[in-house]
Amino acid sequence: MGAALLGTDPRHLNQEYRRVLAPVAGISAKGQRQLGFRELLYFQVIESLGEQGMQLSPAQKQEVYAVIALRPGRFTSSWRRRPGHLERQGEVPMSFDFTTVGRDLRYRYRLVQRPDQVVESNPAICSGQPVFRGTRILAAVVVEQLRLGVPRATLELDFPQLSRQALDYAEIQARLPKPPGRPRTKLQLQRG
Repeated sequence: MGAALLGTDPRHLNQEYRRVLAPVAGISAKGQRQLGFRELLYFQVIESLGEQGMQLSPAQKQEVYAVIALRPGRFTSSWRRRPGHLERQGEVPMSFDFTTVGRDLRYRYRLVQRPDQVVESNPAICSGQPVFRGTRILAAVVVEQLRLGVPRATLELDFPQLSRQALDYAEIQARLPKPPGRPRTKLQLQRG
């Protein structure tokens, strides 16, 4: 789920988790991976710092994770967290504003945590299959088109009644792996 929210490769996320987060959080590398909002925020911040040309060692990444996700004061670090800012003290001080990164991530995180704001299932609409709220557009249809590589701009033209929020939700769902097993059988109507 975390890789789909961040739009990154799941293998990279697992590798970073085992190398950085698991030792600091006290979880074995084979243990249950709990990626809450703060862990996902850590990955976004590290990615943003990398895009700005700042490469951190694994020890420095552990310090950043401790400052973002764990209780302050638990670890001694040259990093400090202020509201919306991450600051590094030392020879070369640095300040990173992560309010935009955090706001975007919180938006996507809420879409996944509360899908009922975007998708509804009503037996009276399309036989109860999930549709986007206020429409008769099947969520699975839009998600599958995104998986097949249909550009978002094309979907916006094809489905003008879909909100930005609905298309964002569909993009996140398209990044998730397909569930294992057989696909649901189609509903067959018979005369009684």
